[in-house]
Amino acid sequence: MKKIDFDRLAENLRWPLLVSALLLIGAGLVTLYSTSGLGREVASNHFAKQMAFATLGVIGLCVFFFFDYRRLKIIAWPLFGVCIILLIAVKFVGITAGGAQRWLPLGPFRFQPSELTKVGLVLILAHLFARRSELKPLGFKDLGLPLLLILTPFVFILKQPDLGTAIHLLLTVSPIFLFVGLRKRVILTIIGLGAAAIIWIFFLGGQEFLLQREVIKPYHLARFRFFLAPKAAPTEQGWQIIQAESAIGSGQVFGQGFLEGSQHRYGFLPAPETDFAFAALAEEWGFVGASATLLLFFCLFCSALGVVRHSGEPFGAYLALGLISLIFWQMTINLAMVLGLFPVVGIPLPFISYGGSSLLTSLLAIGVLTNIGLNRFVFQDETVKPNPLVWEKASPPKVPSLAPVRRLGPPNPNEPEPYPDHRLTHREPWLKYRRKPFLPFFPPSDD
Repeated sequence: MKKIDFDRLAENLRWPLLVSALLLIGAGLVTLYSTSGLGREVASNHFAKQMAFATLGVIGLCVFFFFDYRRLKIIAWPLFGVCIILLIAVKFVGITAGGAQRWLPLGPFRFQPSELTKVGLVLILAHLFARRSELKPLGFKDLGLPLLLILTPFVFILKQPDLGTAIHLLLTVSPIFLFVGLRKRVILTIIGLGAAAIIWIFFLGGQEFLLQREVIKPYHLARFRFFLAPKAAPTEQGWQIIQAESAIGSGQVFGQGFLEGSQHRYGFLPAPETDFAFAALAEEWGFVGASATLLLFFCLFCSALGVVRHSGEPFGAYLALGLISLIFWQMTINLAMVLGLFPVVGIPLPFISYGGSSLLTSLLAIGVLTNIGLNRFVFQDETVKPNPLVWEKASPPKVPSLAPVRRLGPPNPNEPEPYPDHRLTHREPWLKYRRKPFLPFFPPSDD
């Protein structure tokens, strides 16, 4: 077994990404400890379960340090197939709660296959687009298979019913298509179909058509109406939004203190462990605590975008973009929902809200992102001279920028280093002189 170079591991690890994720998990556990009732000696096992999932997720994250993420290409299609089978199994043996059938029983725990499906879909699309030989924008004929891969889980999730997760699924994969590129006529067609759908649903009776065929449920429409005017039904659907805003406002600057949040303590704030965990956090820790949480998310996203920009090959770039999009849209929808800027759709806040499936999915995404960052440089035991073909075909200005492979270990004390230390950003560096850059918005970096 090859010896692990921990110095190189520490040098190339995306520390802001990893530290931000761990601090967010800690903030979530502290908030859950308070909202679940353990601090008030009320029987609850939410905190214990979340702690178990967090421990399992961190162990899984560490495993990603020691293998090459490119091996995920092998399991892309099998994983996606397993996700579809699990979504089908939910229909027959799934657990029903709150009027929805979304979970599979796993002993004392529950597992939500739709969370794993998001990762599986991102992985299969990254693998599919990375195999394209041409770097042209996608046309109509190129969208057939990707749309089939997206709509299949979308329909199963919508039937559970879980409109929020279905919307999140579409938003997660949308940046990948924009990154790969779409032709102008495709973009114009999408805009036209979207505008036509809005007009049909809200002005031409499309709501009744969707209700009759159970594509949407009556409570979906109720949530949308009360989102626009929550005070019209202060004791019904509008209650959630009103109490969430009240909890955030009562926190003021420094908060009411740990275990002292009156809104969730006395049961006024609905779902403080899951959907409205951020409101409970803001109530106890105030503007300062809420701002610190948002700052951690900001650091996480900036570091993850750095992974996308410095990725050495298309598969890693597409995969990293899809995974950070998964976390970003989940955070955005939840915060907009809590602040009354979006209807309540039951999307948890990553790392903060209670939910083992969501936490494991988020940590899995962080693990893969970290691995992509670690493998942007390729290390070999022996110093390798530049490929002769590169020196012959490259123009003189490009010759100094060519990077030999960096040595994995230091040279012998009595033997001088024949070549300076360099990093190699691709396993086949000469390929960049044969084809155009694969990242038009984020050109490869030379650092």
